[in-house]
Order: sequence, then C-alpha cells, then structure tokens
Amino acid sequence: MAYFELNGNFARSARRRAKAGRPSFRGLLKRLIETPFDQRSAEIADQLDDLRSLSDAELEKRGLRREEIAFHVFGCREG
Repeated sequence: MAYFELNGNFARSARRRAKAGRPSFRGLLKRLIETPFDQRSAEIADQLDDLRSLSDAELEKRGLRREEIAFHVFGCREG
C-alpha cells in the first residue's frame, strides 16, 4: 500500500490563492467535499503559519515567545 502526503507548501499556497480571490479548480472541488473538521484544521494551520512568519519583536508585542505559538493557537497553557 502506498502512502503519500501533500506538500504543506502546496496546501498553504492554495489557501493563500483562495484568500486572494483566485480559487483554483482543486480548491473549488475541495470546498465541495470539505467537512467542518477540515475547515477548522485549515484555520489552525493558517493561524500557525501567520504567527510563525512574525519576527520575535512582533511576537513580543503580542505577548508571545516563538516556543509558545502552538500552545497559544491550541489554547493550552505551557508547563
């Protein structure tokens, strides 16, 4: 049995194209069969990507450290 995983960069670029108002055919097809779990998962991935793209100074302004990003997004408390 073969197992493969889509490249995360492709998935992120497709979501960004959709946000820019240019959904791809694959994106339209995906939205037809997307479940609420898939939508929430994509929102979490987008939020993680957005926070990880910030500089340490920008994160500090938000009261976060780089190692706390996942805890913040998932609503967990560290330690």
